[in-house]
Amino acid sequence: MKADKHMDQEAIVDMNEQLVDYAGKHGLKVPDLARSLADAASPDLSGLDDLLQDGGIGRKIYQDVAQGYLVDRYHLADAELATARDQLVKTAVTYLGQHTTQLDNWQR
Repeated sequence: MKADKHMDQEAIVDMNEQLVDYAGKHGLKVPDLARSLADAASPDLSGLDDLLQDGGIGRKIYQDVAQGYLVDRYHLADAELATARDQLVKTAVTYLGQHTTQLDNWQR
């Protein structure tokens, strides 16, 4: 699999925009929404469940966007898909933590 870094980056941005949008629409009202999400998603996504108090829906959406992209773009399946999804999610959380101001401004 030859990675398409530009498309991967677009998927990461999309994942994070969807997460921030979901959290805002779900009623999470905090001054630094993206920072709160990034902190909750580290070291793993289970912290999103506690922050959003949604039974894991936000976490599942985040993972599903990553998985859908990987299936569509790279035609991955099974263990290879799970490994790539986990890596893409980890990269997306890092991006989220590094672009909190940008994502908060986008959400407003």
